[in-house]
Amino acid sequence: MKFATVFIIVLTVFLALVLYEGFRSAAKNKGEHDYLVAGRSMGAWVGGASIAATQMSAGTFVGTMGIHYLTGSSFLMPTIGIWLAFIFAGFVIAPKLHRYIDRRGALTFPDFIGDRYGQKLPRVIITILLIGAYVVFLSAQYQAGGIVFEQVFGIPFYWGSTLLMVFIVLYTVVGGMTAVMRTDFIQQIVMSGAVVIGVPFAINSAGGLANLSQEFASVGGDFAGWHYGWVDLLGFLMGFGFAAMVAPVLLMRFYAMRDRETCAKGSLVAVFFTMITFGCVAVIGMSMRVISPDLENADLASSVFATDVVPSVLGALMLTAVIAAVLSTVDSVLLVIGPAVSHDLYAKFIRPDASERQRMVVNRVATIALGVLPIILTFMQLDVVQFIVLAYAALIGSTVFAPLVFGMFWRKANRFGAIFAMVGGFGVCLLWYLIGQPFVSPVIPGILVNVLAMLIVCPLTKRSDPAVLKVFFDSEVAPSGRSR
Repeated sequence: MKFATVFIIVLTVFLALVLYEGFRSAAKNKGEHDYLVAGRSMGAWVGGASIAATQMSAGTFVGTMGIHYLTGSSFLMPTIGIWLAFIFAGFVIAPKLHRYIDRRGALTFPDFIGDRYGQKLPRVIITILLIGAYVVFLSAQYQAGGIVFEQVFGIPFYWGSTLLMVFIVLYTVVGGMTAVMRTDFIQQIVMSGAVVIGVPFAINSAGGLANLSQEFASVGGDFAGWHYGWVDLLGFLMGFGFAAMVAPVLLMRFYAMRDRETCAKGSLVAVFFTMITFGCVAVIGMSMRVISPDLENADLASSVFATDVVPSVLGALMLTAVIAAVLSTVDSVLLVIGPAVSHDLYAKFIRPDASERQRMVVNRVATIALGVLPIILTFMQLDVVQFIVLAYAALIGSTVFAPLVFGMFWRKANRFGAIFAMVGGFGVCLLWYLIGQPFVSPVIPGILVNVLAMLIVCPLTKRSDPAVLKVFFDSEVAPSGRSR
C-alpha cells in the first residue's frame, strides 16, 4: 500500500475523532462560561496535556526538528526555559490568577488587564497587540501543514494550508474550549507517542549510536556541542521561556482548570510531555542530517523522515502528529483572539447591552475572520517555521510579562505603567526585528523595556484605586469583588 494511502487512512481516523469530539463538546456548552473556559471543570492531565500541546505547535515537529537538522544539539537549551516557565506559571502565577478568576468570574486574559488597570484603554491595547502577535503565529502553523501536504501528496502548498485552516476553524467555532482541551489531550498522546516510537528507527537508519557520534563530528565540531553562542541561546531561552510563562493562550488553560492545586499538577504534566517530546525531536532531527544530508529546506526533515525512513504506518502517525500540533495550537489561539473581539471589544465598548446570544454570534464570526486572515502571510512563507514562532514568542513575552506579574505581586503597578510597558515592550521588540536584530535577540530589549516601564512610570504616576487592589491583594474579598 502506498504511503500516501496509509497517511490518508490514519489522518482521516484522527480528524474524524477530533471532529466528533468537537460536536460532542458543543452539545454540552450552555453558554459563554462553558464555551470560553470549559465550565472551569478540567483536571490536571487534560489541562497539562493541553498546555504542552498548545506550546509545541507545528514549530516543534517541523521547525525545531529542522533547526536540529541544521545546527545540532544546542537548540535543546531553550527548552529549559519552557520547563521552568511552566513550573513558575503553575505554582506561582496560577494560584494568584485563580483567586482573581474566582472573585471576578473572568473569561478572557484582557479581563485581567481591564480589571487590574482600567476597563478602557489598557483592555483595548492588550486586545489589539495580542491579535497582531497571534496572526503572525497562526501563519507559521498553516505554513507547516502546507509543507506536509505538499511533500506527501504533491498538492500545491497553498491548498494544503487552506484546507487545514478550514477544518480547524470549523471544529473550534463549534466546540469551544471543552472541545479544544479534550482534543488537545488526544493530540498530545499522538505527538509524544509518534516521536518516542520514531527514535529507534532514526538511530538505526543512521547506522547506530556508535556511527552517529562519528557522523556528527564530520558534520562539524559544534554539531553535537554549541553551534549557537551564549547570546543567541539566551535569546532563545528568554523568548520561549517568557512566552511559555505568560502567553494568554497558555494561561487560559489555568482559567479552565478546577482549582489551584489542579493548576500546579497540570504544569508538571506539561513538563513531562515536553521533556519527552523535545528530546525525541532533537534526536530525530540530528539523525536526519546523517540519513539525508542534502535537504533543500530543513523544514522538510520531518516529512522526509516519515515518508522515507520509517514504516508506512509509523510515518503516517508522525505526519499526523505534525497536523495534530497545528490543530492543538491554532484552535487554542482562536479561542483567545475570537473572544478578545466579542467579549473585550464588542461587549465592553460597542454594545455593552448585547445579549449572551449576540456575543456568541460575534465571537464565532470573529473567530472565523481571524482564522482566515493569517493565510495571507502563510502564502508568503516568511521564514523557517520555528523562527516565525520565536518572533511571536518574543512579542508576547515583551508585551505581557511585566503587566501580568507586577500586577499580581506589586500594589504600585498602575494603568500608566502597564500601558507604557505593553506598547513599549511590543514596539521595541518589533523594531529590533525590523532593523536586523543587532547585538542581541529582540526579546532581550523587549523584556527590558517592558519591565523598566513598569518600574519607572508606576512610582511617578497615580496609584490604582484601593477598591481595585482589594480584589487582587486582600485575602477576604467577596466573589463579586466587594470586601466582606
